[in-house]
Amino acid sequence: MSNLDNLTQKILEDAKNKASEIVKGAEKRNDSLINQRVKEANERKEKILEKAAAEAEMLKDRVISSAELKVRDEKLSAKQEVMDTVFKMAKDKLSDLDQKEYLRFVESSIKDIDIEGKPSVLVKKEKVQQLKELSDEVALVEDESVDSGFILKDGDIIYNYTFDALVDEIREDLEGEIVQKLFEE
Repeated sequence: MSNLDNLTQKILEDAKNKASEIVKGAEKRNDSLINQRVKEANERKEKILEKAAAEAEMLKDRVISSAELKVRDEKLSAKQEVMDTVFKMAKDKLSDLDQKEYLRFVESSIKDIDIEGKPSVLVKKEKVQQLKELSDEVALVEDESVDSGFILKDGDIIYNYTFDALVDEIREDLEGEIVQKLFEE
C-alpha cells in the first residue's frame, strides 16, 4: 500500500500545488484588476479636479469681472452725480446775478440778435424792475413760466435765454473738459 499511499500523496501534492497556482493566479489577476481600477479612479479623480479647478478659475474671473463692472458703474454714477451738481450750481449762480450783471446779460444777449421791430422780453415778475432801463428798446412782459434768464419774442421767433436752457445747451460741449479737470486720474 505504500505505492497507493505514495500515489495518493503525489496526487494530493499535485492538487495542492495546482490549487496554490490557481489561487496565486487569481490573486495576481485580482491585484492587477484592483490596480487597474485604482489607476482608472485616480485618472478620473485628476480629470474631475482639473475640471473643478478650471470651473473655479472661470467663476473667479466672472466674479472679478462683475465686481470691476459694478465699481466702474458706481464711479460713472458718482461722476454723473458730481456733473449734475456742478451744472445745477452754475444754474443757481446765474439765477442769483445781481441787478447790474443781469441787466448787462440781457442787453448783450439782445445786441447779438438781429431784431426787427420792438421785441417782447418775458421775465419773472421780480426781474421786471431790474430791466426798466430796457423799456425803450423792448416790451417787458411778466411771465411766471420763466424761472431764470429771459425769453425774447420777435414776431413769430422765440429766443430762449433762460439759464436752464443756456446751461443745458453748452453742457455737452463742456462735460468732457469738466470731467477731465475734476477727475484727473
